[in-house]
Amino acid sequence: MFALSVDATLGSAELERDLDRLYRSKPAWVLSYAPAGTPLTRLMSAVRRRHPKLPVFGATSFQGVFTADGFSRNAGLLVVEDDDAMPVAVSLCETGPANAEERAHKACLEIRRALGAPPQVLLLHATPGFEERILAGIRAAFGTDVPVYGGSAADDSISGEWEVFANGACISQGFMLAGISSSVPPLGAFLGGYLPTEHVGTVTRVDGRTVFEIDGAPAARVYNTWVRGAIAEELEHGGSVLLKTNLMPVARTIASGSALPQRLLSHPHEVIQKNQALNFFSEFGAGDVITLMTSSLDPLVKRVARTVQRARAGAARPVRGGLLVYCGGCLGALLPRAPEIAQEFAKELGDLPFVGVATFGEQGRFFDKTESRHGNLMCTVLLF
Repeated sequence: MFALSVDATLGSAELERDLDRLYRSKPAWVLSYAPAGTPLTRLMSAVRRRHPKLPVFGATSFQGVFTADGFSRNAGLLVVEDDDAMPVAVSLCETGPANAEERAHKACLEIRRALGAPPQVLLLHATPGFEERILAGIRAAFGTDVPVYGGSAADDSISGEWEVFANGACISQGFMLAGISSSVPPLGAFLGGYLPTEHVGTVTRVDGRTVFEIDGAPAARVYNTWVRGAIAEELEHGGSVLLKTNLMPVARTIASGSALPQRLLSHPHEVIQKNQALNFFSEFGAGDVITLMTSSLDPLVKRVARTVQRARAGAARPVRGGLLVYCGGCLGALLPRAPEIAQEFAKELGDLPFVGVATFGEQGRFFDKTESRHGNLMCTVLLF
């Protein structure tokens, strides 16, 4: 296993020079991330030039990609070799929310047939908007036996320029699902890194990702009181509150059996002026108890090491490499410190290959080992 960082905009000769190590190896599959706008089909064609049937798959990332060299606009590639003995089966599916659950269920069955057995872990990269429906389709196929880790494709401006891709094709709405098999299952961890405040409420009226009321009162008004008027202007006029709320999400407690409760974060991003509702990047149900959370920049950098430690705690054999999935909303608050995030991951992982993506939603499984979940502003780690 090894990692590469390549500039996909280079001329053909220069790009092939950067890919020389891959050409000289015996790759089994390639996981790749790149900023939106990268010529992905050209990159995939170059990667597969000497290995035409090589599975190449991934997603676009917010602002850049994490590698051992730091954080850059280059494409990052994690190359898994034949000797790593980790077969993969990949499904790329173009779909919208109406059919996402059915399509995900079908993709899981195809992955199982290709591998000859259920995978040890699923890597999911979806386009934002209906990740819960995809997870429901996965549960219909595998129950909660197969953990799902990953993150939602991103772009630089939340303008829908994100893509997921596999084996020469790119789509702007749908998902990429990769089933990974191994005699030593990959290890994952899913962490928020925010602390609870004293503000707690119950969702009393909701439709999917739009919360209309908290404790019977307009949701945006309640939230604005909790955050001491931080979104007062949007209460009057409506609009995006994305950059005002990335250090003040809400959370639901998913598991409390460990020393620290496992909290699933949700990021409020828009106020609807006419009814004072609040839109989020993840779904709620009536009766959900939510807590206002808070953090600052230092803990959001340092949580990367903690997430690696949690994943690595279950390692039966030496780790060979890893994947970092870091929320783009958090990264937006500390973009100048993005190289530190890569350094934290590299320092904790040791001198091992890795690649990291900045996403608009994260998927993972807490220590309760029940179902895999979709959250926001989270940090996910997958170790091979």
